[in-house]
Amino acid sequence: MGRKKYKKITEVRTFPNVFDYKDEAAEAGIKKFFANDNPITIELCCGQADYSISLAEHYPERNFLGIDRKPNRLWNASKNAEARKTNNVALLIAYIERLDEVLKEMKVEEIWITFPDPYPFQSSIKKRLTHPRFLAIYRKLLAENGKVNLKTDDDTLYEYTLQMIEEGKLKTNFVSSDIYSLEQIPFEYTIKTKYEKVHLEEGKKIKLVSFGF
Repeated sequence: MGRKKYKKITEVRTFPNVFDYKDEAAEAGIKKFFANDNPITIELCCGQADYSISLAEHYPERNFLGIDRKPNRLWNASKNAEARKTNNVALLIAYIERLDEVLKEMKVEEIWITFPDPYPFQSSIKKRLTHPRFLAIYRKLLAENGKVNLKTDDDTLYEYTLQMIEEGKLKTNFVSSDIYSLEQIPFEYTIKTKYEKVHLEEGKKIKLVSFGF
């Protein structure tokens, strides 16, 4: 591990807006950080938390929690949130597989999954973030009428997600295989991460599925 990366991994845990799943008081710390009962949106595999920070700027009356298992990524996310003065963004070092063990009491209104690894091979299908084992976790986390939003450029993950929605008899809120072909879409659908910008430059269509339980 490089010295710079090691420094980030060590330092990020001292930041006031960053919490660690290993800390039993992580959930309480997040609640204390927000210091209000405003609705909460979480972003999974958030990386530098581009989506959370952009949403936080547009919706100051809401709280946003970016989640990633790699602390060095959240170092950058924390610095970005600080630079853009988004005090309604918190960050959590955690594995999605254990998220319901960390956030035992918190109920969230929205979950964003933006451009996750599509895991295209059958051997790794259980790692797809819309696999039933993950959907069961989202169901526990979501408040009544809460929703999950998947944004992807990958056809296989998109079709697989629609299949899981159908098999699970889930509620569909919005589906598009090419969101930018539509005349009008909500602001939150238009936020572009660095990965999305690359996909668009390559001529790929951006797909979005919003669903609930």
